[in-house]
Parts: sequence; C-alpha cells; structure tokens
Amino acid sequence: MEALFLTAAFMFVAFVANTFRFYANGYINRLIFVMSTVLLVLLEQWLATPSHTSWLLLFAIAATVVSFHFSGGMVAAALSSLYLWITTGAMEPSIYAAYFLFAGSVYAIRYYVRKIRQQRDRWLEILTFNSKQLNVTKDVSQAMQETFNTKRLLETILTSMTAGHGLGYNRAMIFLLSEDGSSLKGIMATGPVRAEEGFEIWEDITANRYGLTDLIDKKEAEKSDQQLNEIVQDMTIPLQEKSFLRDVMESGYPLLIKEADTHDELMMRFYHTLGLKEFVVIPLLHQGVKSGVVIIDNLVNQKPLNMHDVDIITPLATQAAIALQQASQYESVERMALKDGLTNLYNQRAFQQSLSDDFCTQPFSIILLDIDFFKNYNDTNGHMLGNEVLVQLAGVITTSLRGDDLAYRFGGEEFVILLPRTPRDQAIKVAERIRKRVEETAFPKGELQPEGKLTVSLGVAESDGSADPFETVEFADQALYEAKESGKNRVAVKVGV
Repeated sequence: MEALFLTAAFMFVAFVANTFRFYANGYINRLIFVMSTVLLVLLEQWLATPSHTSWLLLFAIAATVVSFHFSGGMVAAALSSLYLWITTGAMEPSIYAAYFLFAGSVYAIRYYVRKIRQQRDRWLEILTFNSKQLNVTKDVSQAMQETFNTKRLLETILTSMTAGHGLGYNRAMIFLLSEDGSSLKGIMATGPVRAEEGFEIWEDITANRYGLTDLIDKKEAEKSDQQLNEIVQDMTIPLQEKSFLRDVMESGYPLLIKEADTHDELMMRFYHTLGLKEFVVIPLLHQGVKSGVVIIDNLVNQKPLNMHDVDIITPLATQAAIALQQASQYESVERMALKDGLTNLYNQRAFQQSLSDDFCTQPFSIILLDIDFFKNYNDTNGHMLGNEVLVQLAGVITTSLRGDDLAYRFGGEEFVILLPRTPRDQAIKVAERIRKRVEETAFPKGELQPEGKLTVSLGVAESDGSADPFETVEFADQALYEAKESGKNRVAVKVGV
C-alpha cells in the first residue's frame, strides 16, 4: 500500500509540474523542474522510510545543476546538507562533501556535453551554410551560362545575394566603371527603399516559395524594386574626388563600414538617400581588371555585418566580375558582327534583325538610298576612292538623322534607313534633307560625275505596322527605282503599303 501511495504521489507531482511548465517561460520552467524534484524527495520521506533521503537528495542536486549551472548546484548541495542534518540530527561530513563533489561532477559532465553539443551545432551550421552557398553558386553559374545579356546577368547576381534561399542579405546594388574609368555609374539594385517594404516582399516570397529563376522572371515582369533602381541609376560617382568608393577601386580590397563616416560626403549622401548605415563594399575584380563594385546591407532585419560576410560575398562578386567581362566581350563581338567594317553603320544582318523587332509592329517608314552613277565613279576614280566616298556618305547620313532613326549599309552603294513611329510625310522630309546635304557636300572627284557632282536617289515607303515589314522594303525599293528612272537626285514615294 505504501508503494502504491508513493507511485500515485510521484505521478500526480509529475502531471502538475509538467502542466505548469507547458505554460511557463524558460526560467520558471527550470524552477518548477527543481521544485518538483525536491517535492518528490519530501513525499518519499513522508510516505516511505526516511533512510532513503540522503541519496534521493542527489536527484535534487542533479536537477538544480542541470537547471541553474554550477552556482545553483553548490547552493543545492549546501541546502541538502543542511536539510539532512536537521532531519537526522547527525553530523555527516563525508556525505556533505559527497554532495558538493557530486554537484561539481554533474556540472563538469553537463559542461562537457554542452560543449560537444555546441561544437556539433556549430559544425552543422557551417555545413548547412556551405551547402547553401554551393547551391547558390551552382544556381548562379547555371543562370549565367544561359545568357550573355548584361541586364539578365546583373539581375541574377543581385537576386542570388538577396533571395532568402540565396545569401539572404536585404539589399544589393551594383555600380559599374565607366569606359574611361573616371566614374562609377549606378546600374541596378534590388531590395526595398524602406524597411516596411522589405517585410511585404519577404511575405510574398515565403508564401509563393519562389526559386532563383522565378524571382528573376518576376522582377523582369513586374519591374519590382523600381524605386530603388531609379535612385541608384541616377547616381554617377566621380572617382577624382576622395571617397570610400574611390578607396575600394584603388585598393581592390573589400570594405566593411560599421557606421557612416560624417566626414565622407559620398557616404553621407548614401546615408540620407538610401539609409545606408552599416554595409559592405566588394570590388568586382578579375585578373586585376576592376569592373565596378557591389554594395550590400541589411536595412530590414538590421542583422550586423562582419568580415565573415565579406568572405561570403567575395567569391560571388568575383564570379560576377568574370561573367560581366565575358558578357562585355560577347556584346563587343556581337556589335562587330552587326556593323559594316567600312562605314561603321549597321550591316544587312542587323537590318534583318531590326525588321523582326517589336517596333516594326507599330507604324514606321523606310528610306532606301542609292548613289547615282556609282559604277561610273568607281571606273573613273578606282575602288579605293570609291570606298572613301562610301565612308563620307555614311557620315552625311548619320548627321542627318533624328534620335531614334537607324542607318544601315544595305550592300554596295545602297543604304537603308529605318524610321520608327514615323509617318510618310516626316520620312520624306528626312529623305529630302539627306539628298540636299549629299548634293551640297564636296566628295573627292565628285565634279567628274555626269551631273558635275555626286548625288543620291531615295525611295520612301510607309507601313502601319500590320503588314510584313519585308513587303515595306519591297515598296521602298520600287520607289527608289522610280526615282532613278525619273532623273535621279530625287526622292520618290511608294503609296499603298
């Protein structure tokens, strides 16, 4: 019967203690745990034989050490010794010493286990982060291999730095070095201007579980981060003036800013414009070639930055520098492939691509231009001088065009001009301006031409955007033929496109 009462008492105490612990905070939880252990010792003494009390107190001491560390264990050992002396009336120094030794031993074991657990958790954290970083690098590499488009590359880089499944920084901004190396130009940024916007973005990403490619596509479609982009793209940082960005570009080393320097005018400009307080600046550097900088910060969650963050972001910045250099080289080769080697105008391949562009689905006009009696010019003066005429004529055409007009060398002595969103009457004015300027220009040996000067004939055609643009070219070619047949050095128009 005594054992039954004792078992029931233990179960009741355990139930009540755990019920209270469920609703309590950490400190109260530990206190309840210790007090319930002490209560069980007292119940055992009241309901069973007191002879077990001396060793049952060890459970109370162990519980106190686990809950309140070394100092708690020493207090528990002292109180247990005092309680044992009061209840038994006998002085037992060896038992009291054993209590203190037991408390110290439990604490030592607890400390060792805790250190092992902390070390394990630390290694697990490092392995988890390294795995995450490798996944980010893999995703970025894959995305970069899919395109040489600079805009897409920049979006990939910035998104990988800020996405929750990426490196997880709140904001990232890229500034690229100008061609002459005299300034840094803000190109692109991702993240909020204010912290409140950041929480909204995180909620949306969390709810929809966007991946890296999904986020990039979403940014392109919705033109998100527009406000931050506008602010950054409006920034041009001259490198002649002393500033923290100039220091980074000159040294080639990353810079960790813990607090804005009030003596640095540029830093204060960033602080007032973007709220940039604590941030990291990483140079985009590859094989000694500096192409710009990337700036990251944690505006939203205010997570402190340290040199570990610098080590994390630097490999990605290097990868970005490599990708940007490759994209630049690719775009340079592409431009060369689309340019006429002699006149530096766009070539026929570029013209074919332009006819497939979206602007040809809107109203536009075409001008075809041909040099009059050019075979006679080449036969009389030679092809070398004929090439000089083509280069000079290309210059006259270029200076006669408006901002959106595009000039191409169509082949031989023929040139074509695309005029987006231009009605026929405006195209005729442009064609007439070109014709008149050519007529008034002194070309080498131009006086030897049949008309005493070098002239051109031009054909104009218009499209409302609904017809096949190649048909519009055919109409312009017919108009050019009419100009040639009706006396040359004139503009003809083909109506009915």
